[in-house]
Amino acid sequence: MKIDLASFAFGCNLVEGTGTPPWGTALGQQRPDYKFNHDGYLEIVAGMLYNAVPLKDVWLPLGKGGNVVTGIENHGIQLASVFHKVYINGESIAHPFAMIIYKESSDSHNGRRHLKYTPKISFRDEKGYVYSNEGFIVEVRNTLNLSNNACWFVSELDLSSQTELRMKAHIVNRTGSMTYQNSKERKEAWLKLI
Repeated sequence: MKIDLASFAFGCNLVEGTGTPPWGTALGQQRPDYKFNHDGYLEIVAGMLYNAVPLKDVWLPLGKGGNVVTGIENHGIQLASVFHKVYINGESIAHPFAMIIYKESSDSHNGRRHLKYTPKISFRDEKGYVYSNEGFIVEVRNTLNLSNNACWFVSELDLSSQTELRMKAHIVNRTGSMTYQNSKERKEAWLKLI
């Protein structure tokens, strides 16, 4: 499934506007019901169900201010999944990765669901060990030989085998960050890489 451009991106700065990634992709955009209609959502949802974990074992910041919530606090987290077999550009990453499906309750998009993959997601495994997606990002940088401020982004997630999460990443600059005038300039540059 293609994810929103710059929704899972690192090492990018904008002169105009905010460069903070939204860390998610809407699974449906059509009002009033916001039914799932994003291309590839069936394999994502099936893979997430297969790898589902108890909501009590997942927490992340939500909303303005980054209030940290668990999946059982009724903040719209509907499904949480942890993947232990994760690959980026065919390289195995030796760290688990979590994703959630979140139901929005805002006045503007009440009921819209997002696939969220923020680095701020933390999760506890069945043995009690705590992991985070931030640890996954560190492992990706090590595996792909990227500097801490390297510019790179993910454009696709694939869960067609249900047990393996495959990510397609694009390396913009291995050794440092990149600055763009605005999001339009960044989009044009990154679409050429895809």
